[in-house]
Amino acid sequence: MSYCELWSILWNWKKKFTVNEFTSVFPSPDPNKVLHDMTKKGFLQNIGWGRYRVSSPTEYVSKRISVSEAYGLLKQTRMKYALTGPDAVFMWTKGGYQVDRFLGFYPIHLKVRRANLGKWRYFLRSRRQRFHVKDRPVKQTLFGTFYILYPEVDFRVDDVEGFMVDPLVTAVEFCRSRSYSYEPALEMLDELYNIGLDVKYKEARTNL
Repeated sequence: MSYCELWSILWNWKKKFTVNEFTSVFPSPDPNKVLHDMTKKGFLQNIGWGRYRVSSPTEYVSKRISVSEAYGLLKQTRMKYALTGPDAVFMWTKGGYQVDRFLGFYPIHLKVRRANLGKWRYFLRSRRQRFHVKDRPVKQTLFGTFYILYPEVDFRVDDVEGFMVDPLVTAVEFCRSRSYSYEPALEMLDELYNIGLDVKYKEARTNL
């Protein structure tokens, strides 16, 4: 039985328990190691001497996924990159527009130099980060926070609050090509940077 399967069983058994209670129901040659390992992996929380609480699915996901840390990791490399697509919009709108992403599914879209692709693979793997190279076969189920790498020969970048990001004009073009989802973002960008887009997005009101 995997720790994930045991976590699911514990969640439906008792939300809080002692080591003795665990041992009486789930015989194990080394129950303390099992509980230690599950705590380290985020499935359990130690709430006192020999006492544990089962982490809820939301708590487990939030521990495993730190979006701010995933962005912050980019500042640890000197390699050129550009936050692109949804992430360029997110950065240029100062975090004001976010679409098609949530806590359990948060891809970070990243242009990288094709010549540096091997270095990026090593960099992310060495930090135990999931990633996928665009247009390559998907080898694992993608969930949580992960990176999508877009290899290009080269590209332009602008600095946005310490991050390398697609230029504003590129972010605007991305929004225009997906106006159904990104028209509100175009209005935000126009208000922030006065770029003359003449976009007015308003939710339709109906009187029933």
